[in-house]
Amino acid sequence: MEFEHFIARRLRSSFQGESTVSARIIKIAVVAIALGMVMMLIALGTGLGLQQAIAKKTVALTGDIQIAPFDNNESLMTPLAFDLSEINKASWMDSAKIRKTYAYAAKGVLLKFKDEFEGGIVRGVDRDFSWSSLTPYYVEGEFPVFGDQMSREIVLSATMASKLGVQMGDRLTAFFQTEGQTLPRKRYFTVAAIFETGFPDFDNTLALVDLRQVQQINRWTGQQVGGVVIHLDPHVDAGPIAERIYQRIPSHLDVRTVDQLYASIYDWIALFDFNILIILIIMIAVGTLNMATALLILILERARMVGVLKVLGATRIQIQKIFLWNAFYILLRGLFFGNVFGLGLLFVQWQWQWITLDPSTYFVTTVPVALPFFLWVGLNCLVLVVALLLLWLPSLIINKIDPATVLQIR
Repeated sequence: MEFEHFIARRLRSSFQGESTVSARIIKIAVVAIALGMVMMLIALGTGLGLQQAIAKKTVALTGDIQIAPFDNNESLMTPLAFDLSEINKASWMDSAKIRKTYAYAAKGVLLKFKDEFEGGIVRGVDRDFSWSSLTPYYVEGEFPVFGDQMSREIVLSATMASKLGVQMGDRLTAFFQTEGQTLPRKRYFTVAAIFETGFPDFDNTLALVDLRQVQQINRWTGQQVGGVVIHLDPHVDAGPIAERIYQRIPSHLDVRTVDQLYASIYDWIALFDFNILIILIIMIAVGTLNMATALLILILERARMVGVLKVLGATRIQIQKIFLWNAFYILLRGLFFGNVFGLGLLFVQWQWQWITLDPSTYFVTTVPVALPFFLWVGLNCLVLVVALLLLWLPSLIINKIDPATVLQIR
């Protein structure tokens, strides 16, 4: 065992059960580090969780990338159509990164059930639509399966279903205004399923039907659609793929990623990164300051021991290592308790969702949690390394301790 490590261990054991100032200060330092770690874990876990939950909801119904005519991009509706053969899917389809594509078309609608009316947007999707993306937001019913025959089933949000007062299996009337016609076109749909994303842009207006219904109402052919949605594999950067697709499609079509479609929302959640960074800096600074205070008191209280070690031939570096080993032990204790309580709180929230949020403001009903293992390990290593590097500075006070003074040698 190294000389420094041996002395540090004996010094540490001498504090146990003592009521000295340094012993109390050490306990305060451990608590401060633990509380700081709890705050950092909560900030990181909930911040990343909120970012991922909101991104997942937007991608569920809009995909990672959309292809649509330029005039369609600022609206949830698709007044203009293009032919699917124009985009030459084979020229940009990358099976290694693109998970699924489907065509869609959206049109304004007035839904009626008994004496209740509600305006919204009917989004027609083809048989390739991934209903599994809505599974986390499923409320009741069964998602439809579109076959060879045109389906007359409709999937509503819980908000729209509540406003209309419909139940599963109810038959409602839909009125569509078509260009060139004075009277609206009428269709009947049966409620097949209900979902609730907690995302107002979807829940307040959106209903899903068979794409062929919208094509028929717009008098489009079977190849004419309002847009194409592209879902990518997880953790794939949409930017380069969107740029490649844009280079291979006609000039009257545009390609936009989900963060461009919902720029204001993604700009807002990007601020979480800055907030998390500020919290990490403040908590590390507070914890390090407490540790520096504890280390200074520990050194000053053991000034006579430092003098004796110098007289016996110990170098400045060796003596510094003794106290830094003790600081390392204090840090580890603080990090241990901080991780236990911090991860425990995150687990409780993840398991039971006991903290709720206003979905009209945060787009989620409860505080989501996400903390990848590598980020958790990285955060602990960051705190440990930064604290030890900064604690090297207060340990330099050892140079000022004169053996002749502290040992009262005449």
